[in-house]
Amino acid sequence: MNAWHGAIDLSGKSAAFAVMDPAGRLVIDAVRPMRGREAAHLAGWILEELESHDLNLEKITHWTVGSGPGSFTGMRLAAALVTGWSFQRPERHTRCVPSASIPAAECRTPEGAKIGVCFDGRNSEMLLFEMISRNGEPIPTGFTAVWDRETARKELNRSERFDLLCAPGDDLEALQRLLGEETAARICPCKRFSASSLLRATIPEFDNDLTRLVYIRPAVFTTPQ
Repeated sequence: MNAWHGAIDLSGKSAAFAVMDPAGRLVIDAVRPMRGREAAHLAGWILEELESHDLNLEKITHWTVGSGPGSFTGMRLAAALVTGWSFQRPERHTRCVPSASIPAAECRTPEGAKIGVCFDGRNSEMLLFEMISRNGEPIPTGFTAVWDRETARKELNRSERFDLLCAPGDDLEALQRLLGEETAARICPCKRFSASSLLRATIPEFDNDLTRLVYIRPAVFTTPQ
């Protein structure tokens, strides 16, 4: 890609921001704890990171946003921020790449290996996002699931189900309580949730559609009484 490329992820407990130059060199690779109201500082933090590297928003023409699974609010905030920065700017190109590719990419796998990316679903449940290794890159298979404790343990312990299990490091403690130490011990933890993996993803192409967020468990809306 002969362009400056930025990536943002706010699907978990930390914000991740990375920038690659036109030669494919990683120029910025920053992670900062950011939850709840702290997310209001996302834009300012990104601008500070750019300035500290003698860069600005005008440089970046391609943006990738981590699409989840994860925090509905965080995913939407990151997508909305980039949407605003790209509004009526035809020279800017955007896309969504699953945040699940970050832990999957950190745990290197052989060609064709099936990867189960595990997330804490809260409420004694686990979210599962399945990927497969193609040409050195984790690619979504299209299979996702919400599993309770019994189903998660049964499925993860089937030897033919996955070649590798991985998860964000921040979710590991909750997954250990849900799955038990023996099953959880098979999970490769992603210790640093770096957005650099999003930059390197070749799929999907830049489609200027930042609405393609991953909602394994759909948002629930209640009707006022």
